Amino acid sequence: MKKTLLLVDDEPSILSSLKRVFRRSGYQILTAGSGPEALELIRVNPEIQVVLTDYRMPGMTGGELLTEVNQQFSNVIGLILSGNADIDILIDALNSGVVYKFLCKPWDQSKIVEAVSFAFKRYYELQESHLPLLGLEELLSRKELMQHLEQWMKKGTKTVIFYLDVNNFSSYNDCFGYDAADQLLVCIAQILMLNKPDTSLLGQMSGDEFVIIMPVTSSDENPQLLIETILQPFRDLIHIAGHDLHITFNIGFAISPTDGNTPEALLRNAQAAVNHSKQVGSSTFPRYFVSMNDKSQQLMVLRNDLHQAIERQQLSLVYQPKICTFTGSIVGAESLLRWKHDSLGMISPSIFIPLAESSGLIDSIGEWVLSGACYQSQLWKNNGLPSFLMSVNLSGRQLQRHTLIDKVRNIIELSGILPEQLELEITETFLMQDIDNSLKQLHEIKGLGIRLAIDDFGTGYSSLNYLSRLPVDTLKIDRSFIINFLESKEHEDLIRNMIKMSHDLGMSVVAEGVETQAQFNKLRHLKCDEIQGYLFSPPVPAEQFAILLESQPLVGVAC
Repeated sequence: MKKTLLLVDDEPSILSSLKRVFRRSGYQILTAGSGPEALELIRVNPEIQVVLTDYRMPGMTGGELLTEVNQQFSNVIGLILSGNADIDILIDALNSGVVYKFLCKPWDQSKIVEAVSFAFKRYYELQESHLPLLGLEELLSRKELMQHLEQWMKKGTKTVIFYLDVNNFSSYNDCFGYDAADQLLVCIAQILMLNKPDTSLLGQMSGDEFVIIMPVTSSDENPQLLIETILQPFRDLIHIAGHDLHITFNIGFAISPTDGNTPEALLRNAQAAVNHSKQVGSSTFPRYFVSMNDKSQQLMVLRNDLHQAIERQQLSLVYQPKICTFTGSIVGAESLLRWKHDSLGMISPSIFIPLAESSGLIDSIGEWVLSGACYQSQLWKNNGLPSFLMSVNLSGRQLQRHTLIDKVRNIIELSGILPEQLELEITETFLMQDIDNSLKQLHEIKGLGIRLAIDDFGTGYSSLNYLSRLPVDTLKIDRSFIINFLESKEHEDLIRNMIKMSHDLGMSVVAEGVETQAQFNKLRHLKCDEIQGYLFSPPVPAEQFAILLESQPLVGVAC
């Protein structure tokens, strides 16, 4: 296995310097700009063995990161790189057992190379240990499991491997603490050991991931039926730390030699089946098939490349105008993110935005988008173009961050944009997931003088009654209501009611996805305030948007 080192620092220049330090090491080097990003990288790259992280990082310190790594991926070795001022804190971290070693800035190149080399040595020493991660003698380590698998496969024994990933295990850590979560893992392992077939072996890959391997001795043996039998006890609640818990799994399986002719290939393909189960939300236990691995590998490549997309200048912003229905003039623009991959071309936002959210990159990317849109708006204003409202999408994860307000305030001050010329769009579905916390954040944003909009209204599960509780200025009607509303009296009545209710609450209304003059005319008749869609313009680069500003009004307003 190739030695894989993960470097974590929120300063790109330091990451570049560290990569130069290890350029002749022969290690595979991965980088992350934050703690959440690092955790996601470790999750999707199980080959990572050593993590070298800065201590002082926004959102999650290096100590907090390695604590999470120790809980979720306990076979990974962690080192911290820090300034002298952090030594007292880091001594506590060393005493906690989650940090293997800490190094001081500015670093001595020979010492940092030596420390990482010893960390890899320690990793392999631990892999040699016959003690499983949970301390249960019957539970095999990854190395032991792979050795048994290799022996069976060399003999030509047809073998099935089940890969079990406990659903949402991190939430148990968050809710009940690490000690209770560890008790839960021990309980899960014990139940699996009691219910697995005598001919099978159980191992723990890392954290909340377990593997069962067994010879397939009968052609009519049904793997899905077998795993359902093994998991039968989990239909009952498990009592841990005073709580009754219902435990579920994401599961995939692969069978040799059809699905892999080496232990590593068979394990990798069983993992691909698990990933497929997660992506499709399957309640069944899928067997690996080739396209699963292709898709999983593609997503992994994209996720890794997304980490470098800003640095490689692959990300860009485009702008779609919002048109006043009564004057035909541009009164606003929505900034939209685009990713042009060097080799794959344009990547759909429907693919890379979820990847950014799941990897923790959405914070840094979202900040880049907000900053870029604000600076562009101010540049147009300085060039004498008409002022208008700049709208920027805010993800649910960004809204959850306690640092959001300070970041937004800082961008406003640095860019020079007036707060009242900035609008943040938040999706309806996220707002309704935690209405009380959302309200608190929204009121703080409003306190800066920024406008707020509910995006994609009507696609979630809120009602118009909720609008009176939200400090929002604009409601955006989702394009799914616009497409066929001219042919549907029900849709027309619904849109009419949305517009009336919003106006009664003092909100303006924007209709998205308008593509025909007939739709425009009807929406104007219904007193919709603004229109956005391909009838006027697709999203365009800044240079083309400036031309649109100079050539308005874009459409006639005759009914």
